[in-house]
Amino acid sequence: MKKLFSVVLIFTVACSPLWASPSPDQKHVDSVKKKVVECMEHDRRTTIETYDNRRLQGSISEATADNFVVTNEGRSTTLSYTDVKKIKSPMSAGRKRAIVTGIVMAGLFGLLAGALSQDK
Repeated sequence: MKKLFSVVLIFTVACSPLWASPSPDQKHVDSVKKKVVECMEHDRRTTIETYDNRRLQGSISEATADNFVVTNEGRSTTLSYTDVKKIKSPMSAGRKRAIVTGIVMAGLFGLLAGALSQDK
């Protein structure tokens, strides 16, 4: 019985980091800070997923060195950068237009090149 208890105790102590929630490294925190600043500058709506599986949407209204505030419909939530698992913001309208214009122009160029090659 003592051996079983000691094995369970050792297993619990040795494997406890596996059950702990993942903590982000400094590189991840820095990328979250960069994305927060970018979203604030362009006043974009963001979707944020936290390590405790919450999903928040809204605009970032304030940011400090340790945390930032997400506001949606008058409600504000303060989050630490280390709480954020993912942060996404939709593409700006100008960038979408540029991509669509590029695709249309490439298609027209392809049609024109195909038509010219058939004439020869």
